Amino acid sequence: MPSGRDLRLPWHLRLPAPLERDFAEFFRNSVAKVAPWAALNVVVLLVLALALELYISPEVAARTWRPRLLCAMLAVATILVARHAEWRRWLHSASLALAFSVALTGDWIGMRVDHPLAFSLFLQTSLAILLMSVLLRVPFYWAVTGSLAMIAALAASLHNSPHIDHQLALVLLLLSLASASMSLFGQYIYERLLRQHFLSENVLFQHRDELHSANRVLESQATVDGLTGCLNRRGMESRLNELLHGFGRGGTGERASVLLFDIDFFKQYNDTYGHQAGDECLKTVASIPRALTQGDKDFVARYGGEEFMVVLANTSLKDALVFAERLRTRIEQLGLPHAGSRVSQVVTISIGVVCASERVSDAPGLIKCADEALYQAKGAGRNRVAYMSDQGRVAML
Repeated sequence: MPSGRDLRLPWHLRLPAPLERDFAEFFRNSVAKVAPWAALNVVVLLVLALALELYISPEVAARTWRPRLLCAMLAVATILVARHAEWRRWLHSASLALAFSVALTGDWIGMRVDHPLAFSLFLQTSLAILLMSVLLRVPFYWAVTGSLAMIAALAASLHNSPHIDHQLALVLLLLSLASASMSLFGQYIYERLLRQHFLSENVLFQHRDELHSANRVLESQATVDGLTGCLNRRGMESRLNELLHGFGRGGTGERASVLLFDIDFFKQYNDTYGHQAGDECLKTVASIPRALTQGDKDFVARYGGEEFMVVLANTSLKDALVFAERLRTRIEQLGLPHAGSRVSQVVTISIGVVCASERVSDAPGLIKCADEALYQAKGAGRNRVAYMSDQGRVAML
């Protein structure tokens, strides 16, 4: 079976629109598993940063606590978005907003704090790029755009900062560019592998679906009679055993009834009209019980050449006899000519009926009783219904 690994992904990573939409959802659900932990990590680092700033200089902490609080609030919002499926479509936007808040608050504080270590605040841009690409895993093209915007904001902040000289500004920009290039390369590789995995899963799913469909077709072919569309002998035995197994366990309240019928003088019909006409007759006759059965567990099977079986679930003997007489009448009313019949000028059937009971509840026993009743119906002149009573005696309807 194809695995999908032989599919080539374009360098730009883009997939056809329908697949791209499915991948976007797949990607969000994948990221949502780790995003809360990544955002919680940000909250912990913000608290540690504020504690360190308070230790180094309370004046600096007085300027930084509000921006730190803003970043922490956005981190909590990202956790909530990731944990609620109905909000998850905003996950990448929330992640990007969190990363930008870390970068821009660092630039803003760095410009306004006069301290020997103030330059370190501009390193938040590098950390924000790492956060965006490595921890929060925003899509690659979002990460590229976000990284360029953060570096541009950093360059503008360094240019306007009165505390940063030209050489230090270049070093900070180089560090940010290095962080961006390595993070984006890693993000590209990660997303490429994830997309390849998605394609492989998609191909396997399609082939599994095709395989299941093929199995259903094969199973249908193995259990359905090709001429009449009824179940064949194998399908009948399986369905009947399944139904009676439930009945035998008790508690279901079902009383399955079995009707066995065949077409009267069908050999003479074939001799008179030919086998092709005989096949058409079988199809026409089989369509009547199939149309009359309405229960989900009811079924019609072709038991032999011109012999058919109808199984009615949750049906008493009285209701089964009503059904049998209705079936016999409907087929007689079809008016199919039968010059070779000795009982009528049209096609007729004889029916044997039995209902599952404590006396007989297994499939072979029911079929044997129905066959005996059918034999008696034929012996009594055909074109009639006979049934096996609960006492084991055959009677005519």
